[in-house]
Amino acid sequence: MLQYILSTRLYPVTQELSLQSALITKTIDLNHGLFVRWEVDGIADFTIRPLMIDRNIHACESDRSVFVTPVQDGYTWNKYHFRCQLPFTINHIPYYHARYPKDTIQGKNITETLISPGYFSGTVTDDSIELQVYPDCTVPPPSRVHATQSPDLLTRASQLCLLNGGIIAGYHWFTQEWGRDTFISMPGLLLSRGKYREAEHLFRKFLKAQKRGLIPNRIPDSYNSSDAPLWLFWALFHYLQTHQNSPFVDEILPDLETLISAYPDTEMTHLDGDLITVTSGSTWMDTPYTPREGKPVEINALWILALEICDYLEIDIPVSPKRVRSAYYAYWNENTGCLFDVLDPDDPSVRPNQLIALSLGLVPFDEGRKALVRIQNDLLTPYGLRSLAPHSPGYLGTYTGDASYHNGMVWPWFISWYIDAQIQYGESPDRASRRLLPLWHYFFTEGAGMLPELFNGDFPHAPAGAICQAWSIAEFIRARNMVLSYNPQVSEEK
Repeated sequence: MLQYILSTRLYPVTQELSLQSALITKTIDLNHGLFVRWEVDGIADFTIRPLMIDRNIHACESDRSVFVTPVQDGYTWNKYHFRCQLPFTINHIPYYHARYPKDTIQGKNITETLISPGYFSGTVTDDSIELQVYPDCTVPPPSRVHATQSPDLLTRASQLCLLNGGIIAGYHWFTQEWGRDTFISMPGLLLSRGKYREAEHLFRKFLKAQKRGLIPNRIPDSYNSSDAPLWLFWALFHYLQTHQNSPFVDEILPDLETLISAYPDTEMTHLDGDLITVTSGSTWMDTPYTPREGKPVEINALWILALEICDYLEIDIPVSPKRVRSAYYAYWNENTGCLFDVLDPDDPSVRPNQLIALSLGLVPFDEGRKALVRIQNDLLTPYGLRSLAPHSPGYLGTYTGDASYHNGMVWPWFISWYIDAQIQYGESPDRASRRLLPLWHYFFTEGAGMLPELFNGDFPHAPAGAICQAWSIAEFIRARNMVLSYNPQVSEEK
């Protein structure tokens, strides 16, 4: 197949193929379904045999006794409608033992049975044909594939993560709206693009769904995140930079007061003195391999921010942010030259979570500069920050699933916090902005207009995890906007 490809492009996905008897342009689009269009200059014989599955991304299927049914203007298989201009031959064939070796990393079943309900076949001469597959519905989708115009690849990437008014955490397997991911991603995906009404919708949605000081970590009913409420306040901080006088702020004040007053005493959180203690596995590092029970460094940094926002909005708060700032000095670890990752019990592991405190200016200047040196030496890579220093016990530099997830993998979304912290603690903005260039290059080349969830901690830092992660893209955009005025080269699409 590869020897016949003359050229490719991304939007929409297009291949030009040169055969002995024809030049074929193949275009694929996923708006409202699957659309594949072949434009033939010459003469070509086609046999198109769809291989069908109908399942959640986390599952695999065995043989299905579901057969194709002729309907007006096409055929149905299970709940899908498909059609093409070529004649269709019903020929139900199971394809056994389809293998997905990379899914073994996720600990999933790696084989399943695909179903082919039949095939379209015929000869096409100087014409075009189109295969359409879409969920059964009363209104058919458009009958032609069109190249959707968009200002730039960053806008396209942002749009990939927006679905039905919500933010999808990542493709392919994070198919729900996550509270944590929604509010980490909101400044980059929505606010930076002027999508304030969409952001307000999400604030309302999650605030109205709050229960006893927590917001859903996953819509509709998963309340197992200690940090999701704090990330909501972080997103609100960015909203207030331009909309502090919006009537919307007055509208949500009662919900914000309910949230901040209940947050110190929930199933996931407890106020111990002036700092927040959380239960095991309730932070963004949420696998059994990183329990982080106690007082995580980023939780209490965001706790201070939430208190200061509420104080600014004249909302009653359970503790003074000045007192919490004073208590926060306990995070400094002279032995490592950076912050503890968790207090009570103390965890001196060098992780990127402390960048949130540095970015928010919670660490004295001299200590902050020392911490950044340690972070640069131990965690910084071209594509983001390692989740654990390589010299630490338990470090895994290659993706192997949950064990390595937060114990060595590089997370691109932390690059914005690193750049912000560098500037906060005296680094040249121009020099800090250059840290973004490798990710920028990846986005336009190997990333094909997307950024993944992870990269390996070890060189050469191969991508891993979800192929398109909302907060990776969002924080890349936020970092780019942060440094754009300092280094115009960053804005050039190459």
